Amino acid sequence: MPLFNDILKKIIPGNIISPIYHSSIFNNNKASKLAITTKRLDLCSSQIANILFLSSLSSNYPLRDKVCMEIGSGWVLSHALIFYLLGAKKIIATDIQRIASPKSLYLSIHRSIISIIRDILSPFEDHHIIRSRMNRLLEINKFSFDILKELGITYIAPIDLVKEPLNMKIDYIFSNSVLEHIPVSNIPPFLKNLTDNLSPEGKMIHCIHLEDHKDSYNAPFDFLSESKEKFTNDIQTARGNRIRLNHWEKILSQTNNIDFKIIYKHSRLDKKMPEKIDNSIDYKNEEDLRISHIGILGTKTG
Repeated sequence: MPLFNDILKKIIPGNIISPIYHSSIFNNNKASKLAITTKRLDLCSSQIANILFLSSLSSNYPLRDKVCMEIGSGWVLSHALIFYLLGAKKIIATDIQRIASPKSLYLSIHRSIISIIRDILSPFEDHHIIRSRMNRLLEINKFSFDILKELGITYIAPIDLVKEPLNMKIDYIFSNSVLEHIPVSNIPPFLKNLTDNLSPEGKMIHCIHLEDHKDSYNAPFDFLSESKEKFTNDIQTARGNRIRLNHWEKILSQTNNIDFKIIYKHSRLDKKMPEKIDNSIDYKNEEDLRISHIGILGTKTG
């Protein structure tokens, strides 16, 4: 099934639809829908807890008093609130476009089961600290960027981290379904800038979705057959950059002053591969092509 956005682009001229996608009305509506579904605070807490568990950061690298940064925070800053609950002293939420809607956080919190948030995060911070900070969030009736600053959360957008690192040291960097949207040629400078931002022994975790975002449910591998010439940077941003695990490992190994390791990988076996794989795709075998999700952990060494 074609993406709804693709259908709109076919029937509405670009000079009309672009302002719609960048309007506050669109962003607020999108944020409200996400806040009661995938960006609910309890669901996002589960995701962060799983990542911290898989990366073994629960005991040897607690987030209390750390400076944390999320890349590609999106419309609802739920992950920033989770880092706040885990005791971070400062949280930087970034995005390449300014689309966040702070008021949606009220829905994200109040549509969640609060006890689940406390319980699922408790292996990574003292329960009484999580409860205290959670109670503070529950007392806020209207979230704004100023309120978030009082909590230690700063929103920086727009910012292109491929072109410019932040002028500060970060202890922990997190992204979810972001790196696959960065064109292949931009990945090395992006990782370099992030590494430069990390404090000594700082950590970064990236959850990367390797499927075709045009229709990941029904046709997760279709983009692998597209020619390199047709698969422009704009298309890579929209559908995914097509980097397979084998290629990711090469890129990561060439990034200086940081050690990377794969903390999880999932494969997709229920859909057929295209008959032809474009010769620009760097891969080992069909197993490599079928990997659909990976998590990478980087630790600053220099």
